[in-house]
Amino acid sequence: IRTGYKQIQYLLDNFEQETTVCRENGGECKRDAEPIRRVLGLRSTTDPLFQIEKVFDKVKYMDLDPDQLEPFFEACEEWNTAQNMSNSMAFISQFGEYNPGGGVDEVLKYLEEAKKQVILARGALEKIIKALDL
Repeated sequence: IRTGYKQIQYLLDNFEQETTVCRENGGECKRDAEPIRRVLGLRSTTDPLFQIEKVFDKVKYMDLDPDQLEPFFEACEEWNTAQNMSNSMAFISQFGEYNPGGGVDEVLKYLEEAKKQVILARGALEKIIKALDL
């Protein structure tokens, strides 16, 4: 969870750089949402947050401070919502240039929406880390 949190923070701190891919030898640069999906654990089994919801489900079997249960479960719901919304916006951004009425501006619009959701996901992880006393 902490490693995933650090990766999200790094992505947010370096968002434009991390979501821009340029062809070699000074070629064309395009914005790419893949890093967003990767840090949220949606691309590979090796991503730290891959299927993190399964870990969250096991917390109910841990010896957790009863006062932290409600904040923990609320943060899990916030995480799920932000992760799903960010994934959707990131996915849509990959096709924004090709949709009718689309273009580079549409790609950027959906990338910014995905970024807003990544910020919410980071906030949810902060709450989870606090609730679990990590």
